[in-house]
Amino acid sequence: MSKGISKGTAVVLCVLSAATAFNASYLVMNRYYQNKLPDYEANNAIYGKLGEIRERVDDLYVGEYDVQDAVDMACVGFVTGVGDRWSSYMSKEEYESYTTSLEGQAFGIGVYTTYDQQENRLRIIEVYEGSGAEEAGLKHGDEIVGAGDKMLEKDGYQAVIDAIAGDEGTDAQVMIRHADTGETETLAIERREVTATMVTGKMLDDTTGYIYIYNFHQHADEQFEKVLGELLDQGAQKLIFDVRNDPGGSVEVLANMLDPLLPEGTIMTLRAKDGTENVYSSDAEALDLPMAVLVNADSISAAEFFAAALQEYGKAIVVGEQTIGKGYSQRTYPLSDGSALRLSDNEYFTPQGKSLIGTGVTPDISVDLPADKAQDFYFLAPEDDDQLIAARNALS
Repeated sequence: MSKGISKGTAVVLCVLSAATAFNASYLVMNRYYQNKLPDYEANNAIYGKLGEIRERVDDLYVGEYDVQDAVDMACVGFVTGVGDRWSSYMSKEEYESYTTSLEGQAFGIGVYTTYDQQENRLRIIEVYEGSGAEEAGLKHGDEIVGAGDKMLEKDGYQAVIDAIAGDEGTDAQVMIRHADTGETETLAIERREVTATMVTGKMLDDTTGYIYIYNFHQHADEQFEKVLGELLDQGAQKLIFDVRNDPGGSVEVLANMLDPLLPEGTIMTLRAKDGTENVYSSDAEALDLPMAVLVNADSISAAEFFAAALQEYGKAIVVGEQTIGKGYSQRTYPLSDGSALRLSDNEYFTPQGKSLIGTGVTPDISVDLPADKAQDFYFLAPEDDDQLIAARNALS
């Protein structure tokens, strides 16, 4: 015989169940908001202080100012105050330009230049394939002395750069001094969007291939594969990789470039704040040739790890100067107004589990480049480059 529950009892049980569920939910939510309260109070203190400053400025400042510029500079100040030299804040315009660069794209007349402030010279290092500059016949070593109605000598570097900028499909009037003849002429050069040259290569002699890596941005791995294949087809029996003055780039691109050079194993380990790890590995196929890597104090991030990985696996001799010692990787976090925060959110470690923070990569063969040659680095002939000569000797 089954026993039933009266309607009154059922109502009471439902009420008790609802009350129990409410109390449990309340306790959970209360604990959640209690945990969040310090964050809220801290944020309120920060925003309250900034609000006070803006009120005083709006009420009392006798000049004019742009609110967005002030906000951007406040954000720069906050990130700078974190104390990490690798983290940064980017305004909307800076973030758009940064994204284009990171994607391996370039917009303009299609040249990569270097500016010597001491001598006030703006020289061309690379002319991008398919660019207006290539079509106009510009070459490595040519100088830009003016653009539009602006002259480098009279108006300065930034004025000339601004004059070169403009809408896609339009022409820039650029005054060029040619390196081979010394003659100066003004050329109409079309502004286009092109893929930047990030990896170049050449044969130094019948058996030695040389690859210069400008950065590890998106598509650099594809260019690296192409250049490496071309040099091997031309008979390269030893290789010199040059990452001097290379600011680094993408970890994924770095891993793709190291994979064909390394045996099976770890390339790099990234570790987040919560301890989770992301390990990049290489397969068993590895190029079996004598190799060297050139580094200097401006070989940063992925450039350092490129050298470190080849060195630790015994695949290459590292030649040059101690590197800077960067041990954090950054990720870019877009913000609601189109600006962005670039934040160090992972530590990274070499194949042997070492951090480069504070140490960098120690060359197997230490060779300094004299100051005058370092200043003229991109235009040195191979026979004048002390570090390159040392690398060639080490491989001979």
